[in-house]
Formats: sequence, C-alpha cells, structure tokens
Amino acid sequence: MRLRIFIIETSDEIRESLAIHVESLGHEVIMATSADNCPHYRSDREHCSQKNACGDALIIGQYFPFLKGIEFIERRIRGGCKGAVANNAIICRPWSDNERRRAKNLGCRFFETPVQLSEVSDWLKEVEKNTSVNRKLAPLPDAS
Repeated sequence: MRLRIFIIETSDEIRESLAIHVESLGHEVIMATSADNCPHYRSDREHCSQKNACGDALIIGQYFPFLKGIEFIERRIRGGCKGAVANNAIICRPWSDNERRRAKNLGCRFFETPVQLSEVSDWLKEVEKNTSVNRKLAPLPDAS
C-alpha cells in the first residue's frame, strides 16, 4: 500500500534523507520546511475544513520559529484534524522526560536524532498495517 507521508522539518539534511528513505519504501512524500500551509499552524482556534485526512502520516521536527512540532500536533487534535493521531511522529534532539511524556500522552511516536531509518521503516509498517486500503485522502492543492 502506498501511503502519503508529510515530512516537515527545518533541517535540509534530515528532511531530505527521510524523504529519500520513505520514497524508497514506495510511499508518496510531501516535504516542507514549515507547517504554515495548515490552518492549525497559524491559529489555535482553527478547525479542519477537510472531509478526509490530508495524509496517512506526519513526521515533524520539534523546533520551528512560530511553535514547536508537538504544539502543532496538539492544535491539530483540538481542531478536528482528520489524520490519525497515532500516525504522528516527532523528530527530537534529545528530549527531557517531560517532553517524552507529553508525546506519549498524545499517542505520538518520536525519533531522536540521529534518526535511525530502520525505526522509521518499522513505524511505517505499523502505519500501513493500521491504514485501510479504502481510505480516502483530501486532494492536495495544485502546486502550479
């Protein structure tokens, strides 16, 4: 099954190496340096207007100029994002015990840098196993 995976990370090296790896597994990758195209990134009061999830999984970095990756995930949950919460992963550059607990309470996976690609592969196998082959995804905006 081909999944649609969003990779949002400020580090070009991390983002691009993850994208190459995820694509080599046969999945579609949407890369970005920021989540600013999502209304949840801009406001804590936004609600998802999509009928279906935009993607099957999200891998997001922790540090952005406007808010942390974990805060973005919290906003998505509160705003009714259609994406599965269990299919969120955060890239962290060693975390405190409090941050680890916060991610676990949200049901998020986290990958510490340097990211082990085998861990990403194993996680994506679980995402694939738990994703319906009949799921419908929201259309992506035309890039042209």
